[in-house]
Amino acid sequence: MAIEQVMQAAGGVVWRKSGTANQSGSAVDLLLVHRPKYDDWTFPKGKCDPGETLAETAVREIGEETGLEVRLGMPLRNHSYPIAAGTKSVTYWCARPVGSGGLGSFLPNAEVDEVRWVRMREADELLTYGHDHEILEAFRELRAAKHHKTRTLVVVRHGKATERSDWDGDDLERPLAARGEEQAVSLVSLLAAYGIRDVVSSPAARCAQTVEPYAKSINTYLEIDDRLAEDAKASDVRRSVESLLGQLKRVVVCTHGPTLPLIMDALGLECPEFATGGMLVIHHLKGRILATEKFEG
Repeated sequence: MAIEQVMQAAGGVVWRKSGTANQSGSAVDLLLVHRPKYDDWTFPKGKCDPGETLAETAVREIGEETGLEVRLGMPLRNHSYPIAAGTKSVTYWCARPVGSGGLGSFLPNAEVDEVRWVRMREADELLTYGHDHEILEAFRELRAAKHHKTRTLVVVRHGKATERSDWDGDDLERPLAARGEEQAVSLVSLLAAYGIRDVVSSPAARCAQTVEPYAKSINTYLEIDDRLAEDAKASDVRRSVESLLGQLKRVVVCTHGPTLPLIMDALGLECPEFATGGMLVIHHLKGRILATEKFEG
């Protein structure tokens, strides 16, 4: 029996505050693309490249189809449908433009010949496919609850470190192994997909080195928080988490395996299994956790 092929793809409902306020003052515009090959209107999306996470795919494909740089927010849902080669599975996120949301860099091409900001009512009229209307309804429900504009906290377990038995110095200075350095580099595009702006680390070198490439990529400094150390007390970890949840910027924090359960307890979450270099994306609003996404290292 032939094994059914599943093509993975990703995209987003890209939104911005509308330039025309309604009575509630919270109107939004959504970004749709027109594909001349199919003569359809749909949300920007596309297939995964080898080695890409779905989040990275969503940001890259939105950029390629619209010329717009975006950051991901709340996950929406995925939709599967049959294609000639098997099944196509598309995962969607809420996404926001980085910057003004202008489309000046878009150039019409054979794949997408028009990009248009529209109000939700017009999106209902333009969207060609039933499954896109389902995605739109999922976004509409989030917006009604004001959950479309969450804040983001990313918790990372440091990358693979040099073995303790192979290190003679202070354990705080024990560095990443070669595999850990590779993991640190691979985190850069994934953290960028969520538009992370603040970078916080345990004082241990292996933690700082895990998120340092990303901090350099956005030209920001690395903040050291002793409350996230491997031997941190639960009360200190809780205070650190409270501080992280209160930040307006999107933040990543890198810590240790033994500290992760304390962080998850402070967040009111069950602690998942974290491989070295793995991360959990936490979408929250006013102290309430609304969704999480786990990525392996």
